[in-house]
Amino acid sequence: MISIAKAFSSSYAQARVKFLEAAATAGINVQSHAHPLKGRDGEDLAMDVARDGPMNAPNLLIISSACHGAEGFCGSGVQVHALHDADWLEKARASGTAVLYIHALNPYGFSHLRRTTHENVDLNRNFQDFNQSLPDNAAYRALHSLILPEQWPPDAANQAATLAFIAKNGEAAYQSAITQGQHEFADGLFYGGKSPTWSNQTLRGVLRQHTASAKRIGWIDLHTGLGPSGHGERIWAGGDDSTAIERARAWWGGGPARRRSARHAGLRNAGHARCGLRRPRRTRLHCLVAHPCGHCQTTQRA
Repeated sequence: MISIAKAFSSSYAQARVKFLEAAATAGINVQSHAHPLKGRDGEDLAMDVARDGPMNAPNLLIISSACHGAEGFCGSGVQVHALHDADWLEKARASGTAVLYIHALNPYGFSHLRRTTHENVDLNRNFQDFNQSLPDNAAYRALHSLILPEQWPPDAANQAATLAFIAKNGEAAYQSAITQGQHEFADGLFYGGKSPTWSNQTLRGVLRQHTASAKRIGWIDLHTGLGPSGHGERIWAGGDDSTAIERARAWWGGGPARRRSARHAGLRNAGHARCGLRRPRRTRLHCLVAHPCGHCQTTQRA
């Protein structure tokens, strides 16, 4: 076991080294999927995958980090600490549950301290069927020039127009218009892209390889940015299925796996990474939870 502080890192390069070393210490092989570009400091980038458990295990728990790039600092720390926790490893193995650690879904964003991929795509808006018409976000279209004005900071006219939109449509509609994703403005916010990103294609390959035999799959996708500092908030990231939500609460120890709300409008989008899991013909139970952790204000000391 290592201390919590030692599990966390100050850069992607350091986080990757710690993850690889932790997997080696736990006796777990790592499959690395190399990213085509280099990191901020010239380091190699990769989506690293470590599986603890047999390929035919009926129960599979996926723990993923860095879907939104820079949020990987938290997720990587959780993964590294778990791999050094002998008690946790033994309990998972004894229960017959394989654990799949996916380190850095978006390694480029992690290294370059950005939310998006190198294609400027929000990965959690990119899992679409690109052979079909993409969702149209007319509300975002109306707001795009206000959100990304030609001059910064926004002038009085911009602020007045933004407030007018909110007054007419409400704050929830304003948030939803921005965060649900859009596929029209490549330079815009929450851009979902017009084709599958490298991270999308790589993750789908990983999931095809590792979920084929699983009958029950739990997926914890680690994020940051919601809630008070140090608080982890479990958010149900599946469909509007009350039975599945109750199953999630039971799987996570009876805790409040919260339904999505206006505050979590981004989870309503149809391009969530969960869409990378395709249900086979045989029965399979899924429980997908986004687990964002609050972080301290910039004026606070860590």
